[in-house]
Amino acid sequence: MQRFFLLLFSMKHSIIVGFGLAGLAFAEQLKRSNLSFSIIDSGRGGSSQIAAGIYNPTVLKRFSLAWNADVFHQYAMPFYSDLESKLKTQIVYPAQIHKIFNKRSEHNEWISASDTKKLAPFLDPKIHSNHDDSINATLGYGNVMSSGRVATNHLINSYKSFLNSDEFIEEEFDFKKLKYSDSSITYKDIQAKHIVFCEGFKMINNPFFKNLPLVGSKGEILIIKAPKLKSKAILKGPIFITPIGGDLYWAGATFERNDKTLRCTPKGREWVLNRIHKMISTEIEVIEHITQIRPTVQDRRPLLGTHPAYKNIHLLNGLGSRGVLAAPLLSEWLLDYIEGKSMLNSEVDISRFESYLRQTD
Repeated sequence: MQRFFLLLFSMKHSIIVGFGLAGLAFAEQLKRSNLSFSIIDSGRGGSSQIAAGIYNPTVLKRFSLAWNADVFHQYAMPFYSDLESKLKTQIVYPAQIHKIFNKRSEHNEWISASDTKKLAPFLDPKIHSNHDDSINATLGYGNVMSSGRVATNHLINSYKSFLNSDEFIEEEFDFKKLKYSDSSITYKDIQAKHIVFCEGFKMINNPFFKNLPLVGSKGEILIIKAPKLKSKAILKGPIFITPIGGDLYWAGATFERNDKTLRCTPKGREWVLNRIHKMISTEIEVIEHITQIRPTVQDRRPLLGTHPAYKNIHLLNGLGSRGVLAAPLLSEWLLDYIEGKSMLNSEVDISRFESYLRQTD
């Protein structure tokens, strides 16, 4: 009996596997609810660590609002502000996005879009003339408001330092060491009520969820130094060029569906460089060439929910290129679902792919 109460007392609410934006956001939701957890992560990093961290509710190819982006934006900004206070460091860098126009017809499309109810808070209706010789924008640009970037790598490292020693374990997760029953999860010497997988593209090797349609898209990125550019705004043309401090800019990214290796390629480098030179007319120096694979999904919606056969094995994944905005609220949705407080939005619930989950190899 005494051993039973000791186990009950030491049992954590959740084991979290993976520590990108999804794992961090879920851990923060648990902390806010005074629920205990242990994170297990290899420390090798993923797409969150190299992301520009741009928060932008709009789709600038079509001048439209991204799926649920206004709701995500309203929740995410106070979430990150609270994290800044908690971690005592800056992680949010507000910045306008200057959408460089390619055709005059885009002027009318932009003005029309800015006049809609949902886009009005984010799109300045004015067509701005370009007065910076280092930027190629002869047709001017449109200004996206309430945008900027979250320094994702700094956020992840700062949050890791903030955690207690039993809340973060740096090691490769070993599925052979996982034991599960209807009432508990055991991984090595850790006992928990639940396990939540937040592995990003590594999910393709997860025996519980690998059959889900996580497509993945490889992004190659260049960190460049451009001392004469002096742009405080994020530039959007065929790619994003994002100021990250010290005359450095994040430029990218490619969107490759077939190559799933973590190898930087000459083709990817040249693709990004070509688009940089279309957008700016100033000397640049390539400081770093990096790559990762975004966890994108077949239907372009996140993957949240519980495995149909294992009621305490859960998933938070598929955030794609908009994880900065989506992760805070999606993590709350999942925790509320696990705790029986609400149902999941059908557009993100993995039950939409139940036939995939029930496949056997």
